[in-house]
Amino acid sequence: MKRIFCTVFLLGIVTGCVEDKPRPEGNLEVVPLQVVNHSFEAMEVINQQRKMNITVKHHIRDQDVYVECYIPSFTFKEKGGKKVEGEGHLQLSVDGKVVEHIQTAAFVIRGLEKGAHTFEIEVVHNDSTSYELKKSWNATIQ
Repeated sequence: MKRIFCTVFLLGIVTGCVEDKPRPEGNLEVVPLQVVNHSFEAMEVINQQRKMNITVKHHIRDQDVYVECYIPSFTFKEKGGKKVEGEGHLQLSVDGKVVEHIQTAAFVIRGLEKGAHTFEIEVVHNDSTSYELKKSWNATIQ
Protein backbone atom coordinates (compact mmCIF):
# COMPACT_ATOMS: atom_id res chain seq x y z
CA MET A 1 0.00 0.00 0.00
CA LYS A 2 2.84 2.31 0.88
CA ARG A 3 4.53 1.51 -2.40
CA ILE A 4 1.35 2.41 -4.40
CA PHE A 5 0.97 5.67 -2.51
CA CYS A 6 4.61 6.64 -3.22
CA THR A 7 4.22 5.76 -6.91
CA VAL A 8 1.05 7.87 -7.26
CA PHE A 9 2.68 10.75 -5.38
CA LEU A 10 5.79 10.71 -7.61
CA LEU A 11 3.68 10.40 -10.74
CA GLY A 12 1.64 13.44 -9.64
CA ILE A 13 4.76 15.52 -9.11
CA VAL A 14 6.26 14.53 -12.47
CA THR A 15 3.11 15.22 -14.49
CA GLY A 16 2.30 18.44 -12.62
CA CYS A 17 5.64 20.04 -13.43
CA VAL A 18 5.24 20.03 -17.19
CA GLU A 19 5.87 23.46 -18.70
CA ASP A 20 5.12 22.59 -22.32
CA LYS A 21 1.34 23.00 -22.28
CA PRO A 22 -0.64 22.60 -25.53
CA ARG A 23 -1.76 25.77 -27.28
CA PRO A 24 -4.95 25.99 -29.31
CA GLU A 25 -4.52 25.73 -33.04
CA GLY A 26 -6.02 28.19 -35.50
CA ASN A 27 -6.19 31.95 -35.74
CA LEU A 28 -6.61 33.83 -32.52
CA GLU A 29 -7.98 37.35 -32.53
CA VAL A 30 -7.10 39.61 -29.64
CA VAL A 31 -9.49 42.52 -29.26
CA PRO A 32 -8.37 45.47 -27.13
CA LEU A 33 -10.74 46.54 -24.37
CA GLN A 34 -11.09 49.87 -22.64
CA VAL A 35 -12.08 50.20 -18.99
CA VAL A 36 -15.16 52.42 -18.69
CA ASN A 37 -16.03 52.16 -15.00
CA HIS A 38 -14.49 50.07 -12.27
CA SER A 39 -15.21 49.10 -8.72
CA PHE A 40 -14.09 46.34 -6.39
CA GLU A 41 -17.04 44.14 -7.36
CA ALA A 42 -17.15 44.39 -11.16
CA MET A 43 -15.36 46.01 -14.04
CA GLU A 44 -17.19 47.26 -17.12
CA VAL A 45 -15.27 47.14 -20.37
CA ILE A 46 -16.11 48.11 -23.92
CA ASN A 47 -14.71 46.84 -27.15
CA GLN A 48 -12.66 49.54 -28.87
CA GLN A 49 -12.81 47.75 -32.17
CA ARG A 50 -16.49 47.26 -32.95
CA LYS A 51 -16.46 45.37 -36.20
CA MET A 52 -20.00 44.72 -37.45
CA ASN A 53 -20.57 42.16 -40.17
CA ILE A 54 -23.49 40.40 -41.80
CA THR A 55 -23.84 36.85 -43.04
CA VAL A 56 -26.68 36.12 -45.45
CA LYS A 57 -27.89 32.69 -46.55
CA HIS A 58 -30.64 32.24 -49.12
CA HIS A 59 -32.55 29.37 -50.65
CA ILE A 60 -34.87 29.44 -53.67
CA ARG A 61 -38.05 27.38 -53.80
CA ASP A 62 -40.41 27.90 -56.75
CA GLN A 63 -40.87 31.69 -56.99
CA ASP A 64 -39.95 32.38 -53.37
CA VAL A 65 -36.56 33.27 -51.89
CA TYR A 66 -35.99 32.26 -48.25
CA VAL A 67 -33.43 34.55 -46.58
CA GLU A 68 -31.64 34.23 -43.24
CA CYS A 69 -29.33 36.97 -41.89
CA TYR A 70 -26.90 36.83 -39.01
CA ILE A 71 -25.52 40.05 -37.50
CA PRO A 72 -23.62 39.55 -34.24
CA SER A 73 -24.51 41.92 -31.36
CA PHE A 74 -27.44 43.44 -33.27
CA THR A 75 -31.04 43.91 -32.09
CA PHE A 76 -33.86 44.21 -34.61
CA LYS A 77 -36.24 47.13 -33.97
CA GLU A 78 -39.05 48.67 -35.96
CA LYS A 79 -38.38 51.60 -38.25
CA GLY A 80 -38.50 54.94 -36.47
CA GLY A 81 -37.27 56.20 -33.16
CA LYS A 82 -33.91 57.31 -31.82
CA LYS A 83 -30.64 56.25 -33.38
CA VAL A 84 -29.19 53.63 -31.03
CA GLU A 85 -25.93 51.86 -31.82
CA GLY A 86 -26.47 48.13 -32.30
CA GLU A 87 -30.19 48.48 -33.07
CA GLY A 88 -32.09 48.89 -36.31
CA HIS A 89 -33.61 46.98 -39.18
CA LEU A 90 -32.90 45.74 -42.70
CA GLN A 91 -33.72 47.56 -45.90
CA LEU A 92 -34.40 45.12 -48.76
CA SER A 93 -33.92 46.12 -52.39
CA VAL A 94 -34.87 43.94 -55.35
CA ASP A 95 -33.51 44.93 -58.76
CA GLY A 96 -32.40 48.31 -57.42
CA LYS A 97 -35.74 49.30 -55.83
CA VAL A 98 -36.32 49.41 -52.07
CA VAL A 99 -39.25 47.06 -51.51
CA GLU A 100 -39.39 46.49 -47.75
CA HIS A 101 -38.06 47.41 -44.30
CA ILE A 102 -37.64 44.19 -42.31
CA GLN A 103 -37.45 43.78 -38.52
CA THR A 104 -36.54 40.06 -38.39
CA ALA A 105 -33.42 38.03 -39.14
CA ALA A 106 -35.27 35.54 -41.37
CA PHE A 107 -37.88 36.31 -44.01
CA VAL A 108 -39.33 35.15 -47.35
CA ILE A 109 -39.51 37.16 -50.57
CA ARG A 110 -42.62 35.80 -52.29
CA GLY A 111 -44.06 35.95 -55.77
CA LEU A 112 -41.02 36.98 -57.79
CA GLU A 113 -41.27 36.94 -61.56
CA LYS A 114 -39.25 34.39 -63.50
CA GLY A 115 -35.79 35.54 -64.53
CA ALA A 116 -32.63 36.97 -62.99
CA HIS A 117 -32.89 39.28 -59.99
CA THR A 118 -30.44 41.27 -57.89
CA PHE A 119 -31.06 41.42 -54.14
CA GLU A 120 -29.46 43.79 -51.66
CA ILE A 121 -29.81 43.97 -47.89
CA GLU A 122 -28.62 47.09 -46.08
CA VAL A 123 -28.40 47.29 -42.29
CA VAL A 124 -29.81 50.62 -41.10
CA HIS A 125 -30.36 52.40 -37.77
CA ASN A 126 -33.84 53.06 -36.34
CA ASP A 127 -33.83 56.49 -38.01
CA SER A 128 -32.95 54.83 -41.38
CA THR A 129 -29.35 56.11 -41.49
CA SER A 130 -26.98 53.48 -42.82
CA TYR A 131 -24.50 51.36 -40.89
CA GLU A 132 -22.57 51.20 -44.20
CA LEU A 133 -23.13 47.45 -44.09
CA LYS A 134 -24.60 45.85 -47.20
CA LYS A 135 -24.80 42.43 -48.75
CA SER A 136 -25.97 41.73 -52.29
CA TRP A 137 -26.43 38.62 -54.42
CA ASN A 138 -27.97 37.49 -57.68
CA ALA A 139 -30.53 34.71 -58.10
CA THR A 140 -32.51 33.28 -60.99
CA ILE A 141 -36.13 32.29 -60.57
CA GLN A 142 -37.07 29.35 -62.82
